[in-house]
Amino acid sequence: MVVDIVEPLVCVASNVSENLPDEPENLAGDVAGHDHKSNKATQLSDVTDVESEEKELGDELPDHGNLQEDEIPRVGMRFAQLQMAHDFYVTYAKKAGFATKIRTTTFDKITKASINQAIHCNRDGIRESRVKAPTRKNTISAAGCKARIYVKFDKAVQDWVLYKVDMTHSHSCSPRKAVHYHEYRQLTMHAKCVIEDNYEAGIRPNKTFLALSNEAGGPSNLGFSEKDVRNYITARLRNSNVNADVREMMSYFMRMKDINPNFFYAVKLDEECKFKSAVWVDARCRASYEYYGDVVSVDSTYRTNRYIVVKLAWIPFVSFVGVNHHGKSTLLGCALLGNKEIGSYEWVFSQWVKCMGTAPKSIITDQRRSLYRAIKYTLPDTRHRWCIWHIMNKLPSKLGGYRRYEALYGDLNEIVWNSRMEESFEDDWTDFIDEYNLHNNTWLSDLYDDRRMWVPIYFKGEFWASIRSTQRSESMHAFYGGYLSSKTSLVQFVHEYDNVLGVKEQRELEDDAADLRGVIPCATTSPMEKQFQLEYTTSMFRDVQIEFVKKANCRVSAIDEQGPLVCVKVEEEKLVNDTILCVPYDVHFDCSTQELRCECNLFESSGVLCCRCLEVFHSYKVYKVPSCYVLPRWSKKIKRRHTYVKSSHNVSRSDESHVAFMGLCAHFYNVAQEFVGDDEETALLHVALEETRAKLAAHRAKKRSESVAETQTNIGSQSSNDVSVDDIQGPSKVTTKGRPKSKRLSSALEKSIKNSRRRKQKNLPPVVRPHTLQDTNHCAVSGLNGPEQAGGFLSLLSSFNKRWD
Repeated sequence: MVVDIVEPLVCVASNVSENLPDEPENLAGDVAGHDHKSNKATQLSDVTDVESEEKELGDELPDHGNLQEDEIPRVGMRFAQLQMAHDFYVTYAKKAGFATKIRTTTFDKITKASINQAIHCNRDGIRESRVKAPTRKNTISAAGCKARIYVKFDKAVQDWVLYKVDMTHSHSCSPRKAVHYHEYRQLTMHAKCVIEDNYEAGIRPNKTFLALSNEAGGPSNLGFSEKDVRNYITARLRNSNVNADVREMMSYFMRMKDINPNFFYAVKLDEECKFKSAVWVDARCRASYEYYGDVVSVDSTYRTNRYIVVKLAWIPFVSFVGVNHHGKSTLLGCALLGNKEIGSYEWVFSQWVKCMGTAPKSIITDQRRSLYRAIKYTLPDTRHRWCIWHIMNKLPSKLGGYRRYEALYGDLNEIVWNSRMEESFEDDWTDFIDEYNLHNNTWLSDLYDDRRMWVPIYFKGEFWASIRSTQRSESMHAFYGGYLSSKTSLVQFVHEYDNVLGVKEQRELEDDAADLRGVIPCATTSPMEKQFQLEYTTSMFRDVQIEFVKKANCRVSAIDEQGPLVCVKVEEEKLVNDTILCVPYDVHFDCSTQELRCECNLFESSGVLCCRCLEVFHSYKVYKVPSCYVLPRWSKKIKRRHTYVKSSHNVSRSDESHVAFMGLCAHFYNVAQEFVGDDEETALLHVALEETRAKLAAHRAKKRSESVAETQTNIGSQSSNDVSVDDIQGPSKVTTKGRPKSKRLSSALEKSIKNSRRRKQKNLPPVVRPHTLQDTNHCAVSGLNGPEQAGGFLSLLSSFNKRWD
């Protein structure tokens, strides 16, 4: 039953001459024996106080110098509710310098309602530990303290009365130290908001605690410790229940979908309703796909490089990354896979294409067969390419054992990167294999068979936005490395992905603002450079400017004219190992249409004209670049729709109470900074705040019953909405690569040596029982029940050698 309390606490004086014993035998009996009496004075005849002369040697009273008269417990004080009496004594104990606990509570046998309660100092009683002193770690707090109060229900007045108060302690009390007792350590709403914001920003708990302590004027003014900050993060922000973690992630997806219908998510469950895979794409990412979806980098190497570790479940992470108009990475989606099999990738790609509407023109992935087959099935019209960086990065491990590795490494890089024709690459590769006698190297043979998947010459004339590897995806993965750990939950990872969206959106906005504010100066006097300066974003104009600077090293050496078609041979001077080399390139130019093409295919692959093409334009006095060579993709004058779409990271993920609290704080900060300069205005603001606080306290007491009923109704409605999500369970544990730790040979030997030493210390014969290598899922080894094998370390080692052979 909820009772409205509007009156303040009233202290009733007691004129009682009769005292009760220190420890009443039966508090319930005292109440029952006085129920039939109607005389109030008779009812309160049991109320007593402990005089100061009753104190034993060593007992002392706490310091009441900083307390008001009505803050000190006195016999006869009355309270409307038992909880109010308890809160009153707890407040007094905190200010006096000790902690409390409820020792006993007596209930009526018929109504089951509480009729009296004893609240003691938490250091009451005398306890002896059964643990030996040298090995005991926990402290013993019991000190035989007698400080306590007894509260009894007065049926005649229908309130609670203090009928015994003992304020003597057998230990010293310190109000300054009591704030550090765990009973009184409590995080404020402001501290919780700061902890949540800093945790999502990747700020360590110790730095958060330091910031809060500096704000409060020192750690002693906080009222909580650094350990409380860490406990709050562990208990509140890191979900320890895998099933609840998946359900929270699902609830987050559903909330984002309600806020913005263009938010897309898809979750795959198995037959047992366990989480398998998930794909989600932010509304802003979906809108940006219209402009940046021509070339997509898909990387699934995070945590192989890296995995996402989610409570004993290793979940592969896949990111979809494109290139924006500044030539920088932009996110186009994210997925968590149940495994790295073909079926999982097929489901992810089909859901992602369903979200985007159309498949990308080109896609680049790592060298994984399951990815290759999944893309071939789900994206048949998409040009697929392997990441060349991953392949070339394997050279030391695959070929490092050869005697002529350094020469081999240089020749192979020259063939891969500098071949200008497919035929020349194939001829040079054959000569390379013959030169180093690598005919039996299956890895190189497989690479040559798949050469059309990774060698740059086979992709000439195709637009790839300067992407030749998945390192754009991996550069984003570096962001996660500072935030994810073995304790990361699924919903935490989703939130961190939102943080990445926020960072990328902010950087793109800053780049757009920089382009709007001004331009970087031209490096030459060419009007064509001026044209690119006005059209392209600053980042892309820098790439064009590099080619204009390199144009000074180019010269036309020969011209072969066949009507309007001209083949121009342009030589470019390059500095290689302190030696200047003149490298010839063929540039085909159409004088009638002013179209040209260099055999380097720089424009076709990245959208930037090379220095040889610029030199040909200059030779034929073409001072304005044809519009076909000014790509709208790199233009800063186009208004793109995705810049007006609100991202999910802009939606608050905190509790509603935290959102309201931060809104009030922001409002107060705006008011405070306006009137903080004048002492009189500051004093008026303090008075206004105290008056507002008093009005709100009265309003809360008046509306308490209604607010409680409304809260209960809201809780019921929330539970009914989450019924469909409650059936989803966490992912199953996935076995990782490599030998299980418990199957290591050294591990078994170490255990055997340790057991042998233990038996020798007990003067027992050295009997060694072999461990069974097959059953390692439990701590107990199944081989212990088998026949014993006599002998020591050498016999055990020989048995293991036989098994491994």
